[in-house]
Amino acid sequence: MRFAETHLHLYGTIRPAPFLRWVRDREVDWGYYEHTYEQAFGAAPPVREIVSRHRAGDPAASSEFADLFVFGDADGGSFERFQAKFNLLISGSEIVRLHGYDDPVPPLLREMEYFIRAMLEDQRRSDIGYAEQRLLIGNLFPRESTLRMLDGMLGLYRREASKGLVPRLAIGCDRKDPWPLWEIAKELALGPEGEFVTGVDFCNVEEGFPPKDKATFFKTVHAFNHQHPERALAILYHVGESFGDKSLESAVRWVQEAAELGAHRLGHAIALGIDPECYGKHARSESVAERLDQIAYDLAHGEALERRGIRVDRAALDRERRELEGRRPDERVEHTYDRDRLAEVRCRQDYAMQRVRATDAVVEVCPTSNRRIGGITEPRHHPVHRFLENEVPFVVGTDDPGIFDTTPADEIAWIVEHAKLDGEAFRELARRAWACRSEVITGRIAG
Repeated sequence: MRFAETHLHLYGTIRPAPFLRWVRDREVDWGYYEHTYEQAFGAAPPVREIVSRHRAGDPAASSEFADLFVFGDADGGSFERFQAKFNLLISGSEIVRLHGYDDPVPPLLREMEYFIRAMLEDQRRSDIGYAEQRLLIGNLFPRESTLRMLDGMLGLYRREASKGLVPRLAIGCDRKDPWPLWEIAKELALGPEGEFVTGVDFCNVEEGFPPKDKATFFKTVHAFNHQHPERALAILYHVGESFGDKSLESAVRWVQEAAELGAHRLGHAIALGIDPECYGKHARSESVAERLDQIAYDLAHGEALERRGIRVDRAALDRERRELEGRRPDERVEHTYDRDRLAEVRCRQDYAMQRVRATDAVVEVCPTSNRRIGGITEPRHHPVHRFLENEVPFVVGTDDPGIFDTTPADEIAWIVEHAKLDGEAFRELARRAWACRSEVITGRIAG
C-alpha cells in the first residue's frame, strides 16, 4: 500500500543522519538553539561537542546526535519543549543566517535542494506516493527573494515528480501578517508550476492569534478559489494544538470557529477531542478579551449548549460581561477546574464536534506529535477516540516524521491498536488520506 501524506512540514521531515551530514562541514551559530533548549529543558545541549566528535571520526557521535535531534516520549509535554528541539534544525539551516543578505536565494536553493532530495528519498522508502510539504518562511526576505526561492523549489518538484512520488507545496503564512505570502501563493498557483501549489498553511505558535482575526483572509481565499477552481488552494489551519494561555472552553471554541470560518483541514485540534479527565483538578487563566469572546459565544449558543446539559446562566454572564468591559483587555481572568467543570467541558466538546462535523473541515490527527507536544501520557486520553465516537472526519499524518522518528504506517498502526479497530481499518485510514488531499477537498480535481 502506498500512502498519501497530508500533514508534513518540510524541515521536520529531515532525519538526523542527513542533517548531521549537512552541518558537519559548516560553521553554525548554535547560540539560539542552545539558549532556547536550556530554557525548556534546564540544561545546555552538547551539540557542539557531538558535532566536533563526529568531524573527528567518532562513530558514537551519530547516534548521540540522533538522540539530541529526535523529540521523544521523554522530551514531551509542551510546545515550548518541542520548539526548543526544532530549533536545532533552524539554527543549522541557512534561513536564519541569511536574513538580511542582499541575495540569499542561491544558498537557500542549495539547502532546499539537499533537504528536498533527502526528504523524497526517505518518503519513497516509506512507501509514500503523495506528499504535501508545508514551508513556513514567513516575511523574513524581500518579496522577490521569497518568490524566486519558492519558484526554484517548484522547479525541483517538477523534476522529481517523475520518480514515483507526487510532491505538493503548502505555503506557510505568518499568523501576524499573512497577506505578503498570500500574494506570493496566488502568483505561484496561477503560474506555470501552479499544479504543485495546493494550499496555504498557518502553523507555529497559535497563542495570541484567534481564528476570528483571519475571517477576512479566509473569505479572500474562498473568493480566489471560486474564481480559479482549477488552482484552488486549501486553507490548512493549526488550531487547538497548544492552548496554555486560555480556558479549556475557549480552546474548544477556537477549533469550532476555525472550521466554521472555512478552514479545509484543522491541524491537530487536540482541544476538540482530548479527554478532559487527563487534566485533573487544576487552574488556568486567560485574558479579559478572550473571556469576553467566550461569554459572547455562550450567549449566542445558549439554547444548544443547554440541550447538551450545560448550564448557561444568562443573567450572570451579562453581569460578568459588564464588569469585564471596564477592565484592560490583557488582564487575566482565573479559572479553576473540578470534576463537574471538566465534565461540562466534555459536553462542550461534543457540541463543538457536532458543529465541526456540519462543516466540510477535516481534522488532521498526528498521534505521535499529539501525544508528545500535548503531553498525553495515557493513550486512552488521545482525541482520536472521541473523534471516532462522534464521527468527526479526520485524516492521519506524521507532522514532523524526522523529528518524531515515525512513518505513516506507524501512525495509522497506533490508532488501529489503541482504538481497537478491525483489520480493514488500516487500509481505510490510508485510503482516507488520498481522499483528503488538498486538491481533492478544494474541488481542484475529482476524488
